Amino acid sequence: MLGHVAKRICYHGNRWHPCQQLLRAFSIDYLLQRQEQVGVDSLGRELLGACHHGDGLEAVLDAREECNTRIRSLPEQRVMQLDKTLMDVLQRAVTADTTVVTKATKGSPRDIIEVVRTCDRVHPIATQEELDNRLAPNRSVFILTHRLLPSRPLVVLHVAHSAAMFQCVSDIKEGRDGSTVISLCGHTGHTGHSGHNGHTGHSEGRGLLADRGEVLAQLERVQGFSGGVHTFYSISSLEIALRGIPCGGWCIAKSKMTLPPDSLFTTLSPIPGLRNWLTVAVKRDKLAPLIGNEAAERVSSLLFSPSDPIPDDLRDALSRLAAYYLVREKQRGCVLDPVGHFHVTNGAAMWALRWAGLRSKEMRAQSLGLMVNYLYEGGDVTTSRAALYASDDKDVSVGNTIMGLL
Repeated sequence: MLGHVAKRICYHGNRWHPCQQLLRAFSIDYLLQRQEQVGVDSLGRELLGACHHGDGLEAVLDAREECNTRIRSLPEQRVMQLDKTLMDVLQRAVTADTTVVTKATKGSPRDIIEVVRTCDRVHPIATQEELDNRLAPNRSVFILTHRLLPSRPLVVLHVAHSAAMFQCVSDIKEGRDGSTVISLCGHTGHTGHSGHNGHTGHSEGRGLLADRGEVLAQLERVQGFSGGVHTFYSISSLEIALRGIPCGGWCIAKSKMTLPPDSLFTTLSPIPGLRNWLTVAVKRDKLAPLIGNEAAERVSSLLFSPSDPIPDDLRDALSRLAAYYLVREKQRGCVLDPVGHFHVTNGAAMWALRWAGLRSKEMRAQSLGLMVNYLYEGGDVTTSRAALYASDDKDVSVGNTIMGLL
C-alpha cells in the first residue's frame, strides 16, 4: 500500500529519503489503480505525505507531468480525476512559504549558470556575450526553487536595473545601461547625467500616471524613487506540473524584497496573443469601427504578409488596436492576453504601450513590435491576486496613455 510505503523511510547520510519502492510506485498506471482501490481522498493524503520529502515531491511533479501528457493523447475521465488530485496535492505542497529565491551571479556554481543559459523561454540566450550581459552588475537573474528541491528550478526571472525605463528589450539584452530609454515621466531620450536621485533630468508631464489608488500615489512621487527602476523583462516557468500554481508571482514578490524598497518596479512585456486576435478580428470585421476602413485594410494586409516590415505610419492604428485588445477583450471576465493576465492577476497595472519594443522576427510575429510596461505597486502579490478575484468585474488599473487610445 502506498500509505505504508510512504512511511517506510531510508536514512542515507544526513538526510531522510523515501525508499525506492515509493518512487517506483508513482507510475501513472499504478496511481490509477490505487485511485480505484482507496478512492480519491485517500490517495491525495498518501501523496501529500510523500511530498514531505524531496524525492517524494519530485516523484509527484513527474507524475503530474506524465499525467498531462496522457490527457493530451487520450483524455480519459479517470486520468483527468487523477490530474486534479495531483494538482490539489501540489497546491498544498508548493506554496509561497515553501519556495525560496536565490540570485545567480558569475560566481555561482556551474549548474546554476547552466540554468541561466538554457532556461530563458522568452528571450533565449544565444551567445556567451549575452550570458555575460545577463549576469552583469546592472542585471539580475533570480531563480525560484522549492526548499526540498534546491537543484530543480521552478521559475527564472531576469531583471534590468537602471535610472530610467527601457523602451526596447534589445537594449536590455545587449547590456546597455539606459542608452535608449523612456524617462520616468514618459519622454524618450538618453539618460545623460542623472539628477540628485539618480534619475533623468526630464521632470515635466504626467502622461504615464496610472489612474487610481496606490499606483497613482506612487507615481505622483515619481522623482522620489531613489532606488531606481527595476524592469522585469523575462520570466520563465519551467514546470509543466505546476501550471495553475502562481509560482511566477511568488518569484516576483520574493525578488522585489531583495531590491531597494524605494524603487519603481515595472516590466517590458510582449503581447503574444495580439496577432492571433487581430487575425480573428479581421474575419469578423471588427477593425474598421475601431480604426477606420483604410487603416483596417492596411493592418489586414500586414497580418497576411508577416515578412513585410511594419510601417511607422501604422503606429497609431496598431497602438489603438493593442490597447483595445489588452483592456476590453476578456475571457471569463479576465484579461485575454496570457502575459497581461499573468501580470494583472499578480497585482500589476497596465501602464503604457511601447512601439517597436521588439525587434526579433519571432516576437514581432506575435506582438507586431509592440510591448507593454506593467507597473508593480507595493504590497504582497498574493494579496493583490486575492483582491482581484474577489471583485465581480475583475477591474484592472490602466495608465492614462493606454486609456487615451480607447
